[in-house]
Amino acid sequence: MVAPTPNLRERDRALTLLSSLVEKRSDLIAIARQLEIPSSGRAWVRLIDTPDADAWLIAWDPATHVGVHDHGGSRGAFHVLQGTLVESFRTDRDEPTEQVRRLTRGTTAKIPHDRVHDVANTGARPALSLHVYSPRLRSMTFYPPMPG
Repeated sequence: MVAPTPNLRERDRALTLLSSLVEKRSDLIAIARQLEIPSSGRAWVRLIDTPDADAWLIAWDPATHVGVHDHGGSRGAFHVLQGTLVESFRTDRDEPTEQVRRLTRGTTAKIPHDRVHDVANTGARPALSLHVYSPRLRSMTFYPPMPG
């Protein structure tokens, strides 16, 4: 089943909310300092939870990743507050070559509603990112690693 294409308002909701939260960067970093990051892991806190959208602050230990996943039909956007993250994805699951984008501090990335991807901190330093989903993130499906 193909997820319905969200209207323009739904598409912009995640990015608009993300932009307003990023303006409070110092507050976000203060919240992140309270997170206990497991060794070789991630820690997160949900900052906003409404039926229309939710927002997550995620702290990444070096050499960690989420695993290949989707966002259950939600559109998203994320912003790197500290460090560097790497997103790998294919625009088409049958595409032989994976696309990779390196996201440094201050970079914002949009995530289409049908994106299957992995996000990783491949660096030697911790990273911090803010993720927003609209509609609210209700499920994530995990997939085997992408071949190639």
